[in-house]
Amino acid sequence: MESWKAEFFKGKKCIISKDLEGALYHLHSSIKNCPVEKDIDLADIFFNLGIAFRKLGFIIPAVRSWDASKCADKRGQGASILDRIFPEKRISDDKSNFYLIQLSTYLSGKKSGKIDSEAEKDMIIDLIAIYWEQIIDSGILYGQCQSEKMIIFRDIEIDFPYMGETSDFSDSIVDHPGQIIPFKVEINK
Repeated sequence: MESWKAEFFKGKKCIISKDLEGALYHLHSSIKNCPVEKDIDLADIFFNLGIAFRKLGFIIPAVRSWDASKCADKRGQGASILDRIFPEKRISDDKSNFYLIQLSTYLSGKKSGKIDSEAEKDMIIDLIAIYWEQIIDSGILYGQCQSEKMIIFRDIEIDFPYMGETSDFSDSIVDHPGQIIPFKVEINK
């Protein structure tokens, strides 16, 4: 038996026997040595790692482990548990992450590096909200793990007013090869 598989089975046995620190040790070892092309096996390892973290009371590492499981296998146990536990919270977190990324992009492009008025703040928030609604309507986030969503959020370029001439925004986001989701926003001058 391959060493990573043996470590995985030891980790699962440790969970059952409530040796959770042993489970973490063996599951981490299994992850390090598991071939990357064994995505279904990696998903199972990460799922069990999440269980060990959860039983130890470490919620954030558990969620991150289940999210890694979901990245490896979109239909696996990690995806199922995340969608079942808190689907509304994940949408709220996604929205916050998108707004933070876009606001950071806006501020980093300004010479002052800050929002200078309440009107400017309202305009930027409204513009980001338009893009957020298009993202939700497109369904592009469905089935994506957190790291994939963050890549999508970073790849979206909003045509902020300070960046020069305002015009139709017609960049595209490629979710999977062959699938293009266009975003188009009309901005009145």
